[in-house]
Amino acid sequence: MIIYRQETEEYKHKLTLLAKEALETIEKMPPPVIQFCGPISTGGFGSVSDNIDCLVSLINEGSKRRLSVFNQISFERRLDKVLENHFEYDYPLLDYFYKPILSSGKINGLIFLPLWQTSIGSTWEHDFAMSLGIPIFHMENMFFEEVESFYKKLKN
Repeated sequence: MIIYRQETEEYKHKLTLLAKEALETIEKMPPPVIQFCGPISTGGFGSVSDNIDCLVSLINEGSKRRLSVFNQISFERRLDKVLENHFEYDYPLLDYFYKPILSSGKINGLIFLPLWQTSIGSTWEHDFAMSLGIPIFHMENMFFEEVESFYKKLKN
C-alpha cells in the first residue's frame, strides 16, 4: 500500500509539472483556445498510432487555419514516459494533467472527434467539461468547416 501511495505521489508531481508547462503554453495563445478530444490509448481506430495520427492531422489543420489549438500531443511522449510503469488505465493522467488544464478556464472549447465515446479518457473529458460549462462541439463528419464555424462562435 505504501508503494502505491509513493507511486501516486510521483505521478502527481510529474504530471502536475507537465500541466503547468502546458498551461504556460496555452497562456501565450490568443483566445479562444480550443482542444481536440478523441481516443488515444483506448477506443477509436484500435491503435494508439492511428488515433494519434488522426488527432495530429486535425491539430495541424486547425493551426494552418490560424485557430488557437492546444496541441496536447506535443506532451504525449513525456506523459508516456511518466506513466510507463503504470499498469492500469492512466487515471493519474486525467486527474493531474487534463483536470488542471480544463479547470484553468484557459481552454474555451472542446471538439470531440468521431468515436470519442469509445475512449475512457475522452468520455471523462466530455463529462468533466460539461460539469465546468466548457462549450463542446461534436465533430460528426470530419469536415473542418464545422470546426471553423464553432470557433467563430467562441470568438463572439
